[in-house]
Formats: sequence, C-alpha cells, structure tokens
Amino acid sequence: MKNLFVLIFVVLGLSVQAQVRSMFDAPSIYLTSRDVTHALNQEGLGLDFGYALGTHWMMAKLSVGVHALADFDSPKIDKSFFANPYGRFELALGKWRSNGKQCAITHQNAYSILAKGGVMYNFGKRSADVENKISEVKPNLDYFVGAELGLFFIKDMFRNSEYFINGGYMLNSKSVFAELGLRTFFNTRYSGR
Repeated sequence: MKNLFVLIFVVLGLSVQAQVRSMFDAPSIYLTSRDVTHALNQEGLGLDFGYALGTHWMMAKLSVGVHALADFDSPKIDKSFFANPYGRFELALGKWRSNGKQCAITHQNAYSILAKGGVMYNFGKRSADVENKISEVKPNLDYFVGAELGLFFIKDMFRNSEYFINGGYMLNSKSVFAELGLRTFFNTRYSGR
C-alpha cells in the first residue's frame, strides 16, 4: 500500500512538471488508403472523434470513427462501397502539438512529429462478391506502427485545426496505410477560461 501512495505522488509530480494536456479531436476528416501497396483497392474518406492525454513529447489517444471505402478496380464501383466503423487506441512519442518552446503562446506555428503504435478494431462486415471482384470483410483486431506529421497555427488556446499526414503498417493484415486530412481539436484545459 505504501508503494501505491509513492507511485501516485510520483505520477502527480511528473504530471505537473510535464505539463499534461488534454485534447478532444472533433472531428478529423481525411482521405485514406487502407492498403497503399494495392492502389485503388481500399480508398476513400475517414471521419473520427478522439480524446488524447499527453505532454509536449508523448501522447495516448482513444478514438472512434468510420472509413467510407470503395474498390476503384471493381467493375461496379457502387457495389464496392463499404462503411467500416472502428475503434483505435494509440501511443506516440515525439513532439505533440508543440511550438518548440513548450509554452502556451497564441499566433504561432506549431507542429507534431510522432512515432506511433497501437491497436485498431474494425467492426465492419461484408460478404464477398466474386462477380464484381469484391472481397469479404470480417470484423478484426489489428496492431499498427507508424508516424504522424501535423502542422497548425495557434489561433487561440482552446480551439485549433491542424493539417496532418499519418501512415504506417498494419501488423496482422500486413498492409501499409496512409491518411491525409484536417483535424479540429479542443484543448479541454482551456475550455472555461
């Protein structure tokens, strides 16, 4: 029990020194390719909402969203359309939404450069259609490693938008994914100020 109290005080002390930040991403809208190595196979749009805790040099994020995908190699593209809801948890190291000075200053450029890893669960389900070259999709759990680059201008301390590019490798499905989009986020520590 004594060790638990020591751990709690150490974590609280580090959180004060590390400037823990709490951000709500609502929404992220992006172009996505779920398998870059098979171009035009699973391309479309993504939309997600997430909550992240972190410091200037790391973050943990839980998000839910949907990928609206189509297979542009299919003879009937309209039949290949597929909406795949998902949940994702990721951990990242690197600069996260920082202006490089680790201070809260408006009217400055800021960025994210992150190495990431995590887990993703796809809830979508679709039957195969051999005639139209549409593959079967089953709900699945997958792990990923990747990187993210984000750029934005700090307009105010509460609400901002960033351009981002995100990519990586899905370990179970052995596919390379890419995302390019715009994310609006809210700094919840400044919501009442």
